[in-house]
Amino acid sequence: MQALNCLVYLAVMGIIVFLLGRFFPRKWILEDCFPFNDFTFEKKGSIYEKIKVRKWKNKWPDASKTFNCVLGKLYPKKQIDKMDLSKSAVLIKESCVAEATHAIVIFFGLLSLRIWRGLGGVVVCVLWTAWNVPPIIIQRYNRPRLKRAQLLTAKKTTVQS
Repeated sequence: MQALNCLVYLAVMGIIVFLLGRFFPRKWILEDCFPFNDFTFEKKGSIYEKIKVRKWKNKWPDASKTFNCVLGKLYPKKQIDKMDLSKSAVLIKESCVAEATHAIVIFFGLLSLRIWRGLGGVVVCVLWTAWNVPPIIIQRYNRPRLKRAQLLTAKKTTVQS
């Protein structure tokens, strides 16, 4: 019974956090402040090249692709034909939301140990965390790249004006 309670708890918390993330006001997100700013050890995302994020990031399940057919326009289009300031700004904010929702879900996964005590709960907690860490890494890898693209676009726009 503990296993079922734990899994139901994780599913419900995942759905709640997902929905809160979708409706959270983006204007409240400060992408250049903690916890979304670049940490020194990340070296503007280059540390993620060492774990070859570029090779596996597109193979990881993506909620925006998975749920877009069901949830319609809750996700902005990620594929940008021609980068412009407004689209890159939206994607930067979305990367912050995705990172935060996965971090919160990990926190609730740790709390699940109170429901299912013992080895089974620990295994579920470890698997839950392992499943939610890669999306955080992907967001932290993509955000500096999006910011650089935004800066380049801003410079081009300034030069053309």
